[in-house]
Amino acid sequence: MSKRSEPTSQALHAATRQRRITRRRQKEVKEDITYLNITPMLDMMTILLVFLLKSFSASAENITVENLALPSSVSKLNVKPALQLMVTENAILVDQKLVTRLGPNGSIVDADLPEGAQGYLIQPLYEALEVKAGYYKQIEEYGGSKFDGRVAIIADRKTPYQTLFKILYTVGRAEFGLFRLFVQKLDS
Repeated sequence: MSKRSEPTSQALHAATRQRRITRRRQKEVKEDITYLNITPMLDMMTILLVFLLKSFSASAENITVENLALPSSVSKLNVKPALQLMVTENAILVDQKLVTRLGPNGSIVDADLPEGAQGYLIQPLYEALEVKAGYYKQIEEYGGSKFDGRVAIIADRKTPYQTLFKILYTVGRAEFGLFRLFVQKLDS
């Protein structure tokens, strides 16, 4: 064999050293990646997100609607989080989204009553409340707060009793059995 084909001891030493350095770097990179586990952090963020969305959508303390005059009262009951159902002079809103328009004098339009003018179920309102009930049940299923069927009815003081009765009937049919009627506090 010729001398040129055999590596020198310095070349062997340098090659061995380079392999060791490369292995150390690969090992360090693998160690960093194997200890990085973000699953628990993502779980916590998901739980916080669901909690914040539920809290934000269920807040019934700040009510601002044009042309809405609440009846007066001296009640001192505290407001509990609930689904907002507003009845203005000309519309019904669920979580500040229009569900149906009211007819003249605040009456329910006959087209929204599937059982006719003498019926009590308001179809568009029932469908919107069913969607909300399903949403709250899904939140409960994923570990959120229990769905208790609580609704806050914020009605204009000029709302006819017959309209309010039909709304209460529809709310009850859609699994929202716990309701509160909002009033305006009198200054004492």
